[in-house]
Amino acid sequence: MSQTIVFINDREVDYRSATVSVFDYTLHCGIGLFESILGVDRRLIFPDEHLDRMEQSIKRLHLRKLNYNRERIARILYRAVSRHPAKIKKMKLLLTQGYSPLWPGTRPGPKAIIIVVDYQLQYVNQSLLISPMTVHTDDPMRGNKTLNFMTEWLSQDAAMAEGYDQGMIINQQGHIAETGSANLFTVKSGELYTPSLDSGGLPGIIRREIIRLANTNRIPVHEIHMRPEDLTSADEVFTTSSFKLVWPVVRIKLDRIYKYHPGPLSKALFERLRSNLMTGKYEDRLNYSGN
Repeated sequence: MSQTIVFINDREVDYRSATVSVFDYTLHCGIGLFESILGVDRRLIFPDEHLDRMEQSIKRLHLRKLNYNRERIARILYRAVSRHPAKIKKMKLLLTQGYSPLWPGTRPGPKAIIIVVDYQLQYVNQSLLISPMTVHTDDPMRGNKTLNFMTEWLSQDAAMAEGYDQGMIINQQGHIAETGSANLFTVKSGELYTPSLDSGGLPGIIRREIIRLANTNRIPVHEIHMRPEDLTSADEVFTTSSFKLVWPVVRIKLDRIYKYHPGPLSKALFERLRSNLMTGKYEDRLNYSGN
């Protein structure tokens, strides 16, 4: 049976009564951060990498008022992953701003929210088209997982309106940054290609792991300024994220519709990642499992 567990700050609350103040600045202006973390049994997958990325965003965007303390957040994450009975679970960590200077006299505190639900790892075919949203590589918001998610959401909404799963977000130079919820890879002649991070994409945790696995197995990886037309000659196309791991792309709408088959490399990478997750090869380097 599906179950939902919610922590707000240090306290577990019934998800049906979990609330955030209407005066929270995040609700008004989208100021805040989030991380999507996979859990297996009582373990967190890549916890250091997720918290490192969150801390980097806090410093980069000067969001020091967020309710963040690494040790405390780690403690709550472990409590949350241990409390949920599912074998595999997806977890979302959100940090809100709290007090809003726009509404004097209101003093909601910043919130650290953790949501845990059960999850199944699947290898799912995806379809892509070009998003109507364009990003600029100089935008300081790029490369951060912020709660200002309009660009990504509108990209997905536009894609779904045409019967596709995700929109490919293009930057001002015509290069692919990412999709609305994932990083992008192509395979050509046995070699991997992915948009370089200076194109405006997120430094994905699974993206980095895919590159590490490829290097370990002597598969060449090229981080490039990728244009949509570069996809037309690819042998395989796939997307990566912390929840998806690796999902193959089977259809892309550009000047016409291009079709692909789930390829051997994307399938092998998915299976390797899933095996490593399930057998505990991705260790909990946070080394904190307090109650």
